[in-house]
Amino acid sequence: MTPVRVEQRVADLLAFVFALVILVFAASGPLSEFVRWVIEVTTPGFDELSRRQQRLLAREHWLGGGFRSFERTFLLPTGLILGLPILFAFAISFLSLTGIRPWVNWVLATLSSLVFCIWVANLFAVDGGALPAARPLDFVLFPIATALVLYLTWRNFGTFIVGFCLFWIIYFFVRGWLPEWTGILAGSEATLAQSMRSMVLNFWSQTGGMFGQPLQVVSGNVLIFIVFGAVLMASGAGDLLMKIANRLTGGLTGGAAHAAVASSALFGTLSGAAISNVVSTGVMTIPVIKRSGFKPAFAAAVEAAASTGGQVMPPVMGVVAFFVAGQIGLEYRYIVIAAIIPAIFFYLGTFLTVYFEARRQGVGPLPADERPKLTGAERVQCLVFVLPLGVLSYFLFAQPSVPKAGFYGFIVALASALVLFRGFRSREMLYSAFVSAGRMSASIIVIVTAIGLIVGLIQVSGFSGRLSLLLAQLADGPLFGTLVVVALGAIVLGMGLPPGATYFIIVIALSSGIDAVGIAPLTLHLFVVFFAVISTVTPPVALAAFAAAPIAGADPVRTGFQAARLALAGFIIPFVFVYHPAVLYKLQVLFGWFGGEVPTSKAMIDISSVTWLDLGWILFAFTLAMWLLTSAVTGFEKNRLNILERILRSAAGIALLIPNMAIAGTALFAGIGLVIGHRFLGGDPSPVDAKSV
Repeated sequence: MTPVRVEQRVADLLAFVFALVILVFAASGPLSEFVRWVIEVTTPGFDELSRRQQRLLAREHWLGGGFRSFERTFLLPTGLILGLPILFAFAISFLSLTGIRPWVNWVLATLSSLVFCIWVANLFAVDGGALPAARPLDFVLFPIATALVLYLTWRNFGTFIVGFCLFWIIYFFVRGWLPEWTGILAGSEATLAQSMRSMVLNFWSQTGGMFGQPLQVVSGNVLIFIVFGAVLMASGAGDLLMKIANRLTGGLTGGAAHAAVASSALFGTLSGAAISNVVSTGVMTIPVIKRSGFKPAFAAAVEAAASTGGQVMPPVMGVVAFFVAGQIGLEYRYIVIAAIIPAIFFYLGTFLTVYFEARRQGVGPLPADERPKLTGAERVQCLVFVLPLGVLSYFLFAQPSVPKAGFYGFIVALASALVLFRGFRSREMLYSAFVSAGRMSASIIVIVTAIGLIVGLIQVSGFSGRLSLLLAQLADGPLFGTLVVVALGAIVLGMGLPPGATYFIIVIALSSGIDAVGIAPLTLHLFVVFFAVISTVTPPVALAAFAAAPIAGADPVRTGFQAARLALAGFIIPFVFVYHPAVLYKLQVLFGWFGGEVPTSKAMIDISSVTWLDLGWILFAFTLAMWLLTSAVTGFEKNRLNILERILRSAAGIALLIPNMAIAGTALFAGIGLVIGHRFLGGDPSPVDAKSV
């Protein structure tokens, strides 16, 4: 056995501590409530005191005073809230790098810790009321910090995002010399010295750039969910999840592939990250899909497409959903409700594609002896999903505090795992789970700092304003044309950038043109989110497909095209909820049903303007449309489809979604006629080889 290097052990210890720090930050709200509760129950006649006396007592009580001191020195300072995640993330990541000499790991980890510790110390002065200013030392520290960010991003995430970041850094300095014919790139008269001073002042002396909104959102809201999901999966719940998925879907045509879709959808409710979904569940699902008769590329594509959908699967959607909440000033719970039907639509399309592909290749259900049966103990262990997700959903919807929801969900998940999984009750397993959570969090922080740098450069350079003006001019044309431009931009950028980076860049461009586009901000932002997410399975650079291909031993490019076909619904859904707003908004009435207030916000439409009839129609129309479109793309339903049938089905499927009842109604009868005609007129029912179509 290869001995574990010292730096790896130190990185594991730091990851463990990082996970604990995340929990402490998330627990600030519950801790405050707990302290107040203790003061209330230990103080006779507390309820008879006036509110002023209660507040005064809370400050003077030994427990209240101690907590307030801890809160002011640790839980509230901006330098610690943003600085500690970066300190831990960079130290963990540098110590974990392979392929370099150990002393280099230590030098890089120490250098990053020193640089960011100085930044944290400087920000304490700003929190104290001092005006931010660029000192001579900052002009040395900021380039070092930027180089560390770029190097670590390159080692962990490849060259594309680093090249993209370098482009904007260079542009920031040369934009003053660009000629007018460069279009929206030109427009600044800043000198090199002015650009450098602006960069240091905005990105180092203040909380911008790598310390900007992406990091602020992730540190404040997202990291606790990473710990929540990592600990739950490490307990053994992941294996149980696979058994549940196989049991639920194994009897369907193409059951093994359906199980992969179901497990990735369920896992997506806990992680919300496509790549981690692929590597976590793909090692179990892809071999089973291959053994059932599917080609390697299709087996990998099923996992990639299903894992991609996890990023829009409530209640824990991907990081980008929290970005949306921050950008439009809307509580996260409303975004979760809005995403329910689009997420169902996505997996409906994926299930149908798998179903028709299975029929085309003659792949039947899993044999009865391969469908796992849940034992009595395993049925009880299912509570490890039900209880945490129930608590999480309650606090997300009833008490809209995202960190509090994540913390209470984590506490219930940990307690459930310890009670229900005997093998998890050991120091080693708990330590390993927290280490895994810390390492996953560190990886996210690294990419988020790079995203923040890109976003900051685009904003401060003035490019975002000129791009917004261009988009506003485009918005004067047909809405559909504007949406296509936005969708193409998100897909192209998303081929090499994470969904969060893609979202921010597109939204910056839309910032002053949203009103001109003419649709509600939530609708437009979710439109961008869907295309940013779906870009992970869009060739030629399909990151989720590329992660799944090696597991299946398949060609990455072929896997990417298959994954895009499986994720066909994802390309259609955003246009559907733009033109059929009931998809996003009608379910918001749930808040009224459960005793709350129906949300009203400038970021949303007037919910009373959509009816249950609107929602019922689009649910039916989309289901039939996906039946027609997925069968047309696959070339098979009950029997083989000839080219004319495929064209007619595609046309009818698209027409069904047009917001014009004359067109949609005609398409409805045409679609039903095509399905019935195919069923009764017959054709060649024999399966075909996957390469023949």
